[in-house]
Amino acid sequence: MGQLAQSMVLLMFISVVPIIGVAGYALRNRNKPGARGFLLCLIGMIGWSIMLIFVTWPSPVLPVHLNLGGRFFFQLIVAFGWALLVWEYIQRDSIRLSPFLIAVTMIVPAVTLALAVTNPAHHLVILPETPDNPVGISEFVLGPWYFVHVCFAILLVMLPVGLLLADFRGAHGQHRNQILLLLAGWVVGVPGALQTHLLRNIETIPLYVDLTPVTFLITSLLWGLALYRYQLFSLVPVSRQTIIETMSDPVVSVDSSGIVVDANPPAQQLLGTGGDIVGRPFDDICERFPALSTHQTGLQHQTELTFGTEDGERHFLLDVRQIKLGSLTNGSVLVFREVTELRERERELELLKEIFSRVFRHNIRNRLTTIDGYASVIENRDEANKYDEELTRIKKDSAQLLAHSEKATELSKLIDSASELEQFDLAELVGEYTQAIDADESATVTTDLEDGVLVQCHPLVGEAVGELFDNALRHHDRENIQLRVCIEANEKHGILWVEDDGPGIELGEIKPLNSRSETTLTHGSGVGLWLVDMAALKSGGSFSLTDSPELGGTRAELKFPLTT
Repeated sequence: MGQLAQSMVLLMFISVVPIIGVAGYALRNRNKPGARGFLLCLIGMIGWSIMLIFVTWPSPVLPVHLNLGGRFFFQLIVAFGWALLVWEYIQRDSIRLSPFLIAVTMIVPAVTLALAVTNPAHHLVILPETPDNPVGISEFVLGPWYFVHVCFAILLVMLPVGLLLADFRGAHGQHRNQILLLLAGWVVGVPGALQTHLLRNIETIPLYVDLTPVTFLITSLLWGLALYRYQLFSLVPVSRQTIIETMSDPVVSVDSSGIVVDANPPAQQLLGTGGDIVGRPFDDICERFPALSTHQTGLQHQTELTFGTEDGERHFLLDVRQIKLGSLTNGSVLVFREVTELRERERELELLKEIFSRVFRHNIRNRLTTIDGYASVIENRDEANKYDEELTRIKKDSAQLLAHSEKATELSKLIDSASELEQFDLAELVGEYTQAIDADESATVTTDLEDGVLVQCHPLVGEAVGELFDNALRHHDRENIQLRVCIEANEKHGILWVEDDGPGIELGEIKPLNSRSETTLTHGSGVGLWLVDMAALKSGGSFSLTDSPELGGTRAELKFPLTT
């Protein structure tokens, strides 16, 4: 053997070692979908490369026909392993092969191996002209069955590529990267395995040159990248199956022919009748649950369904999504999100709101009007002004409660309304109230109003702005009330400030607004601030209360989105 031929053998051997390392990792993960086929591919590559080393070795290690049989055996392991790898990867689960399928696919391989080891008797695989100690497989003189074997192996490795390409069209993120690396390894490995036959007639290439183990090394490295960098056996698509199985929401997959092909445990429990619903026509399930009959396979939509069960009515939001491979729609995924508790809570809140509204609008308001009327009668008869203090307190409290009742009614309207936002000029909106205050000289108002600040607000925003001024005047404890009103704009919002020099608002009034809740420990004394806050929320803006840095009282700030 020449020095270059020895270098070729050394290169082959060096190429095999890393493949063994990758095979060890695959062996430890052999229970994961796709790992069995991947391990078979690597074992086949290792054995195939060793057979090529034996052929290139200077002295015969095995008779040519036995070496040929061994190489055919490992080639078939690679081909079947590749098919199994892709099949399990696409199915997202380990598969069980039927004995009949195994028997049928083993016919050609069994005949091939039998003919290879008995070749000296018939020479159907390699012809007698083949040297007893060839320097490489390029010196093999091929018989007719050799070509049958090559065509069969090529067919086995080509079919899975179509499945991967179909899966690739609908893949994203990690899933797409995994498929790209699998295909890249195939693109390198398959032509590399055929290169000795493709290049055998080029006289400038020595007969001992065989780069098959090198291409196998590149393939295993690409697949190793899929393993370590993109976690072929740990992330997509295996984890997606795990997520579906552990979801509390029922999930059902229906193919384009209307057959249920997958269902997670909650779906089995909801839609099943004691048996597995997978494999059953979806129409059979619709017979038991008529509300499902509105579902149309292949169309993407969302609707609400109500099912009558042994435990009573259950309400679901049904979200139907298409299953696509590229431009083809192969079925639908149905996700049932239960909203039974939400609907019951909504009904309870609606009932409470009706009671609350009725009490405020009629009972309390009518009673307060009656109380105020009797107080006026008593006041007229109290010529000695004996009960002035008590009557003043009664009238003040009843007026305050009546105001709360009216504001609560406005707040209820605001919450229930779904009005479209309207355009307002903040300066014009505020001017109405500042002019009224100046007219009755109830306070001194200093203004700094930026013109042309146009904002998008709820139609009832005027009541909220009026509440800010009313709140500043009503809760003041001095004779000379000072108010400062400012309007400005930033890139996104128009901003209104109303500041006063009053005693400020107690922390108990601010906490409920910040948390958007009322408790027995933190609650506001009225609904006016809630009205302001809800108006800001409905307008897509915000409302905040802080201390005024200049006047020493309270600073109320409203932000509204600018008109686009």
